[in-house]
Amino acid sequence: MARSLKDVNLKHRTRTLADIRLIRGFNRAAHFAAGGTLEAWRGRSDVRPDKRKDGNRRACRGPVRDD
Repeated sequence: MARSLKDVNLKHRTRTLADIRLIRGFNRAAHFAAGGTLEAWRGRSDVRPDKRKDGNRRACRGPVRDD
């Protein structure tokens, strides 16, 4: 049975991801063996606010007045 290009790419992608997971596991073990902490392993948060969404929300609510 002939394999489609999609099947070939999926197999290659799956193998690549498995290799990356294996390497990450070794890196994690080395990190903790060297006395690293869980906080250092997780890294910094990289969440950035959506300025456009926030601006639209603030605009539709209007200014706050103290009457």
